[in-house]
Amino acid sequence: MQLADLFVALRHQLDRDPKETERAAQRLEFAPDDAGSVLRRLAELLEADDGADALKSWVDTSDEGMPLDRRVLAAQAIDQWFAPLASRFLARRALSDGHLRARQWYKRHGRLNGDAADGQLILRPGLFDRSVNIREVTPMRESFDVADLFHTLLLLPPTLAAECPHGEDGERPVSLAFHRVAEVADHCPSDPDWAPVVGVVPLALAEDDLALRTFFKDGADWYAAVPGDLGARAAAAIDALAGEGATIVVFPEVTADPATLDAIKTAVRRQAVDGPIRYVLVGVRQDGEMDAKPRSTAALLDRTGAEIFRQTKLHCWDLDSDQCRSYDVCGPDGRLLDEAKEFIAPGDGVTIVELPNMGRLAVMICEDLGRERPAAWLCRAKLLDWIVTPVMDAGLTEERWQAQAGDESSRTGSCRVVVANSMTFSHRFNRVCDTDGQEDKRITDCGVALFFQPRADPAQSSRIRRLSLPIDAPEPGCVAASWEPQTWPELNTEGCP
Repeated sequence: MQLADLFVALRHQLDRDPKETERAAQRLEFAPDDAGSVLRRLAELLEADDGADALKSWVDTSDEGMPLDRRVLAAQAIDQWFAPLASRFLARRALSDGHLRARQWYKRHGRLNGDAADGQLILRPGLFDRSVNIREVTPMRESFDVADLFHTLLLLPPTLAAECPHGEDGERPVSLAFHRVAEVADHCPSDPDWAPVVGVVPLALAEDDLALRTFFKDGADWYAAVPGDLGARAAAAIDALAGEGATIVVFPEVTADPATLDAIKTAVRRQAVDGPIRYVLVGVRQDGEMDAKPRSTAALLDRTGAEIFRQTKLHCWDLDSDQCRSYDVCGPDGRLLDEAKEFIAPGDGVTIVELPNMGRLAVMICEDLGRERPAAWLCRAKLLDWIVTPVMDAGLTEERWQAQAGDESSRTGSCRVVVANSMTFSHRFNRVCDTDGQEDKRITDCGVALFFQPRADPAQSSRIRRLSLPIDAPEPGCVAASWEPQTWPELNTEGCP
C-alpha cells in the first residue's frame, strides 16, 4: 500500500463521524507530549521501504490508545511525511527516494493517491500560503473540520454542493477536478517580489456591443446576453496589452462569441515567442446544441492560444424588479419587466488548475463569487492562489457587492482576486438616469476591474486596486496594472451592503 492511499483510507474513516473525530483530536491536544512522542516514532517507522504497511499494521493491531486516536495520529504522521514536497526551499538532493517517487507521481497525475474516484489528494498550501505561513495566524473556525487536522495534505472530494438554479429549493452536486499543467516556468510565482501585470479588456464598450434579448417562455420572462462581432477590437487589445507587459489578460463575462474567441487565440499566438502574456481568460457565450440553452463560460488560454480548460457558470443571475428598472430590461412589447431569469444552462463542475507561471487558479463567473456553495468551500480550504471573476454588471466600485465578495474571498482563501467587468450595463444605467432626469447619478468613470490582495492576518481587510475607463473610452479600451499591493489602500467596508 502507498502512503497516499493509506491517508485517503484513514481520512474516509475520520469523516464518518466528525464529532467522534473531534473528540479524539481533543484528547490528543490535552496530552501533547504523549502525542508528540508517538508521532516521532511513527515518523521513524515511515522511513523504511515498508513504512506504509507497518503504519497500517500499527493502526489495526496496536493496543496503544483508542482506535480513533491511532487513526488521527497515523494520518498526521503521513501528513508530516509529505511536508517536504510543499516546501519552496528544499533542494532535490534533500528528498528521499520515496519523496522523489511521490513527487514524480504528483507531477504526472495531478494527485498523490492512486484512484481518483476516492477524491484527489493534493498538496494543500497554495503558493501564497507557502511564502507566508497563513495557517499560523488563521483563527480557529467555530465549527470543526477534519481537514484542519492536516497542514500539508488536502483531499478534494469528487463532488461539491451547489445551489439549484432560479431560487429552487435544495442543492445539486457538481464535480470537482484538480488539473496540473506541465510547462516550463520562467519565473517563480511564490516569489514575494514577483509583480505580474494584470490586464483587463472590457471589450463591450458600448450598449450595442452586448445585446440584451428578452422573451417569454414557460410562464416566465427571460433575458439572454448576446455579444456582437468584436474580434478586431479584442485582437487590438491583446496587442496593446502585450506592449504594456501584461502577464495575464482577462475578458469579462459573455463578451466574446466563438468567432471573437478565435480572433483572440490568433492574436495571442502572434506574441507567443517573445511576448509577455502567459495566460488569457475569455468570457464566452457558448451556444447550446439543438434547442439546449446557451452557456456562460470562461476559456483559459496559454501563451500559444491553446485552450487549457473551460469553466461554465454555475449560478444564474436572475434580475429583480429594481435591477430591471436600473438597466431598462423590457420585454419584446416594450413593457418594463418585474423580473427576468437568465437564460443559460448552469454548469455541472468546477476545475482548479495549477499553472507553473501563475500558481493555482479557479474561475468563479459573476454570480458564482457571491454564492456560499461551492465558492466558500474552495476559499476555506486555502488551496488557491488566484480567483478570477469575469462579470457583467454596471461599473465596479468599492461599495458594491463585488467588493464585498472579493474581499471576503481574498481574506478567507488567502488568495488574490481579480474581478473584470464590461461597460454595456453602465450605458444602460446612464440611459435610465437621463430619462429620469437624474444626470447627477450617471456613471462617467466606469470601474472595469477590482484587484484584491490578502493580508497575512485574515482579520484585516484586503488591499484593493480599482481600475477604470472613461464611459466614452475609445477602442480598444483596456487597462493594466502591476500587482504591487503594498501601494494599495485597505478596503473600507463601512457602508458596504
